[in-house]
Amino acid sequence: MAKWAVISDVHGNYKALEAFGEYIGEHPVDGIISLGDYVTDGPYPERTMKFLYEMREKYPCHMIRGNREDYLLDNKGNRENWKPSSANGTLYYTMEHLTETDMAFFASLPTEREVRIEGCPLLYICHGTPGKVRGNVEKEEGLKEKVMARLPYRYLLGGHSHHQETDIVQGKTYLNPGALGLAMDGVGRRAQFAILSGNERGWEAELVTIPYDVETYLKAFAESGVDEVGFTLNKAVKKSLVTGVNYFFRCILAMEEKARNTGAASIAELPQEMWAELETRFGL
Repeated sequence: MAKWAVISDVHGNYKALEAFGEYIGEHPVDGIISLGDYVTDGPYPERTMKFLYEMREKYPCHMIRGNREDYLLDNKGNRENWKPSSANGTLYYTMEHLTETDMAFFASLPTEREVRIEGCPLLYICHGTPGKVRGNVEKEEGLKEKVMARLPYRYLLGGHSHHQETDIVQGKTYLNPGALGLAMDGVGRRAQFAILSGNERGWEAELVTIPYDVETYLKAFAESGVDEVGFTLNKAVKKSLVTGVNYFFRCILAMEEKARNTGAASIAELPQEMWAELETRFGL
């Protein structure tokens, strides 16, 4: 019986990664499948990268990149003018703390791929959905059914939605392990992942939720300096961590609406006064 851990959406949460590492140390696995979004929304991204590099040395790993890595790769040389701000300050902070080695590592990862594990059915893994890195089966009605209908595999593993689930669609299995570092479970202070157990007949998934040291992680936002450059969206991430409610996404949607209504080209053009109003609105 093969046993593999599946993680996604770390979002720079190295304390959740540490708790995950302790879990698989006590509950051994044969390897790790990782579905992307490793960094960008937390302090000390170098600690997350150190864990990932060590993880690859210790375990067989099948890894892909997510949309957050794509953002970083697309902004090489800061083409998009990220800076300390509510709109992209946390992205700017992450970019400043990554090395050329880190960027080359992200560039080496595909956005989706087939995974072969001896003695088990093939898996297909992606960050959002096949062909669409930001495909969100939780928010886009009918997307999951459309994707599964044309999928030439029995098993699809995807992340991005931060919604932990398994589902049987048209005789095929969809698995989302949830978000390891930014779980949107309505509870907060927890990390999510999955354990896949398989043989020649098929795969069975166990959805896992564990606690981690959130308080130490929250203190690191101030200690690391990310609080000084991330402003509103940084506060939204912290509230999301403790509530399990996606205040980050709510803020993005609200400001995109303001940008449309005011004729701004993007949320980065909106004045800080509008972001301050949003902080009051959402209690950030």
